[in-house]
Amino acid sequence: MSNATIRVQFGNPDGSNANGHLSAEIDTRSNGLNGGRSSFSPGETAYILVYKTDNVTISETVCSAGSLTAQGTTTVTVDEELMFEDSDSTNLGKPAKSALSNTLWYGRNLGALTLQSDKISVKATSKGVGVAKVTYDTQALVYALSSPATLNGQTDFSILALIKGVAT
Repeated sequence: MSNATIRVQFGNPDGSNANGHLSAEIDTRSNGLNGGRSSFSPGETAYILVYKTDNVTISETVCSAGSLTAQGTTTVTVDEELMFEDSDSTNLGKPAKSALSNTLWYGRNLGALTLQSDKISVKATSKGVGVAKVTYDTQALVYALSSPATLNGQTDFSILALIKGVAT
C-alpha cells in the first residue's frame, strides 16, 4: 500500500495577509470518489478535494511523482462541530456554499447562528462557551493524483501534492 500526502500553501506574493481559506484532503467520503479509501495501491488514482474561498485563486499544482490533474468540482455536505470559546464567533472548517442547517447545541445554547459574508465566519446571538453541530454544503475542486506502478523499483512509496493559492 502507498500513502498520499498533501501540502497546501497559500498567501499573497507581496507577503500581505489577505483573508482567505485554502485546504485540501483525500476524498474519504464513503460515497466519494475514492469509495471511502485513504490508502492506495501503486498505479491507482487518488482523488483530492480542495476547498477555497472565492477570493483565493489556485496559482500552481505540482506533485513529486505521477500527475495531478483538475477534474472539475463537486458539492460536499459537511457535518461539523463549532466551538465557541467565550465568544460569539467562530470559523467553519471549509467555506460554505449554503446556509447553516440542522443546528444542534450540545449543552449551552448561544442562540441563532448567522453565516457571515466571507462564508467562513459564524456569529452566534450570544457570547459564551458552547458547542454547536451544524450542517452545510461546500464546493470542492477535485484533483486526480495518478501514481506510477513503481518509483525507483519501489512499490511502497509516498507522493507529495502541492497546491498553491493566492488570496486577493
